[in-house]
Amino acid sequence: MDVLDVVHGQIERARADARNHRHFGRALRTYRAALRRLDALTEPAVVRSVARARARVLVGVATCEYERGTEREHVLRLLDEAEALGTSVGDAGISALVRSHRGLLLMRMGDLLGARVELDAALERIDDDHDLVPALLNRGWLALENGEVEAAVSDLARCRDLAAREGGDPAMRLMAEHNLGYAWFLGGDLPAALRSMDAAAHDAPPEHAGIGLMDKAAVLYEAGLLSEAADALGRAATVLADTRTWRDLIDAQIGQARCLVGLGRYPEANALARRVRGRARRAGHDLLDLRAGLISIDARHGILVDGGAPPRAFLRLAHDAADLAERARTVPGADRIAVDLELVVAESAVRGGAPEAATERLRLLPPAAGLSLGTQVRAQVVRALVAFAADDRRGGLAAVRKGHRLLAQQRQRLGAVEAVTAASAHGIRLQAVDLGAALRSGRAEAIFDAVERGRATFAGSGRVRPPEDPEMAALVGGARRLAERARQLEGDPGSAPEQVQLRRAARRLQSQARERSWHADGQAEVPRPTSARELRRALEGAGSDRVVLDLMMIKDRVCAVRVDAHGSRLLDLAPLAPTLEQVRRVRADLQALSNPLLPQPLRATASQSLVRSLTRLDDALLRGADVTGPVYIAARDRLVSVPWSLLPSRRGLSTVVNSWVTSGHAGWAAESALAVAGPSLRHAGAEAAEVARVWGSDALLDGDATCAAVADAVEQASVVHLAAHGTHEPDNPVFSSLLLADGPLFAHELDGRDLSRSVMVLSACDVGSASIRHGGEPLGLTSVLLRMGARAVIAAVAPLRDDVAVRVMPALHQGLRDGLRPGEALARAVADEPEPVPLVCFGPLVL
Repeated sequence: MDVLDVVHGQIERARADARNHRHFGRALRTYRAALRRLDALTEPAVVRSVARARARVLVGVATCEYERGTEREHVLRLLDEAEALGTSVGDAGISALVRSHRGLLLMRMGDLLGARVELDAALERIDDDHDLVPALLNRGWLALENGEVEAAVSDLARCRDLAAREGGDPAMRLMAEHNLGYAWFLGGDLPAALRSMDAAAHDAPPEHAGIGLMDKAAVLYEAGLLSEAADALGRAATVLADTRTWRDLIDAQIGQARCLVGLGRYPEANALARRVRGRARRAGHDLLDLRAGLISIDARHGILVDGGAPPRAFLRLAHDAADLAERARTVPGADRIAVDLELVVAESAVRGGAPEAATERLRLLPPAAGLSLGTQVRAQVVRALVAFAADDRRGGLAAVRKGHRLLAQQRQRLGAVEAVTAASAHGIRLQAVDLGAALRSGRAEAIFDAVERGRATFAGSGRVRPPEDPEMAALVGGARRLAERARQLEGDPGSAPEQVQLRRAARRLQSQARERSWHADGQAEVPRPTSARELRRALEGAGSDRVVLDLMMIKDRVCAVRVDAHGSRLLDLAPLAPTLEQVRRVRADLQALSNPLLPQPLRATASQSLVRSLTRLDDALLRGADVTGPVYIAARDRLVSVPWSLLPSRRGLSTVVNSWVTSGHAGWAAESALAVAGPSLRHAGAEAAEVARVWGSDALLDGDATCAAVADAVEQASVVHLAAHGTHEPDNPVFSSLLLADGPLFAHELDGRDLSRSVMVLSACDVGSASIRHGGEPLGLTSVLLRMGARAVIAAVAPLRDDVAVRVMPALHQGLRDGLRPGEALARAVADEPEPVPLVCFGPLVL
């Protein structure tokens, strides 16, 4: 092997160390060893080959030095030296190679204009596919940085196809695929972005995980999956720290601070952003310094808003943000940072009592195209604040409605029910401004409309029917088998370690299935919000005596808008903290009373405590609202899981609950029923058989009650009764489940089913519970069924004893068979039951 062959081998090893393993120090040692070998080659016949090899080595050295934090000037001098080699031997290919890499490094340094000049020039001259592939990759990424999505897709698709050819570069193919995902992200197609990124990550080496996770986190953030984005960035930071990729590590930590702002954890966000900003300054990364400064400014704004700061505090913040925006306008590549800072200036100015200054700042904003969803929505937030401050309610509402249209457009692209609920995180500020203006008006109808505008945007389903996905089916089926195997081992003390392993493995598969569900495209329409005026007219037209109570938590109070056929009024019902404490006590008492082995003295104590707490909740929330007949309650957060039917004033009266106000069809009549009994419940079989007898239908018992059979059957029956063990998973609510013959049936498996014909009765513990997403959207088995269009879901919000269920459920179904509506049938069935029954009727308002 001659010396040049050895040098080329060293170059490839060094590139692999730098690119695949992020071992920049080891790569530099290899490159320098190659330079020493090249120094010994002076024969005229190899001058051109030596120059080309030396240029490649110097390019590699420059890249490694940049990654290690070497000063910009030294890195660029190395590239100048490499380009001079091409000039000295008249080799345009060397110049093209160097200009391609200079373009990449200028882009990473924030000089996007200079990067574009270099990359365009390089691509005009490159005549070797080996060099063309990275140049296309880099120009595609530059187009993404500039928001030129179509140009990016063109370069990246060409790069991917060239790299996928026989003898091509698999690593480059994966990077091009990943970056195509980022292009879909910038184009607003978040499911497609996640599909491409996850496909690339599946085959990528572990050391590439850091950058991949950072980009995926950006998509998750835009989708409203803020906690998941923060988790991805945390994992990215670990990889980047291990590989000593300091610049990207700073970038990941800035992303973590941004997620904390989105989650409302402003002091933590500010502290982290300030620490990271100091590191960016010391490393000379102007762009990262500005990004961290923006996050710190935004966190400070959140602290002021939450704390009800005086106007002068907002004006000081506006001054600081304006100074940073001015600096951002002088730094290449910081245009979007400047836009976000201008919005903070404008919002702080209007909150500081200077709406004219805010208006001037809004005039500086560029066209919305190319701006992130969060930036576009925030612009509408500021416009609404300015209009409301000027008593221009019409202008304020126009901005609010435009903001909701922007959110609805994104929500329509999301197919998974979890993604739809998560997207509500981007509407928090918008709804706060809308509701704040409505509260200042003092008009109950305006307050009701503001609340329901925000809730409706993220209500309903994301898709009509999930597409066939063999990989998803394998993940869900595997998780079911592992969970069922662990359950079968219960009671065997010697198998405890195996049970732990099985459940851990099942959770891993559930997490993978959950992430894969985010790949689904949206299909369903966004629901239209109900207005107070429309609701009152509907109640009046139906001659209904029903009261609609729209509950909300405003600062430290529980408030409600009460609407009936005669009008609407705003009610200040109770202090929030004591109310939530009563809710907690009710749940604890119901948990205790569900244990049939509880000693009688403790049972008596728990019963007395339960009665006291229920009475206090009743007095605060319903008697204070003058509710004496049938009621429809719209509630969020922990109030949605109150056992409303157990409140003393509700005995024998219809109570229907939902997370928003939506109307159902009045013409429903039961045509068929399905009764199902799961395993390991003493009375489940008898309960299902008795329900089937009421309807004159068959029951799925024992081995017939499989997950596949039940999932297929629920769309066909008018009434579905499921008597089974239920589990609510707080950390992964779409995998809340009902235990059937072959294992758990997960809520995820019902996402996309058409339940518009069905009343669902879940005779199971806790499946009426919900986890509350940031933004207020509830998520659990019951909420998934409601989003699929179920006419009603009757479910327990606390443990339900099966001996109680077997007494109550036949009476409930007899009421449904007799033509009662679900809320009425439940009220009649539990009216005379001596034991507490934590069943609640969830569903739309039917008049």
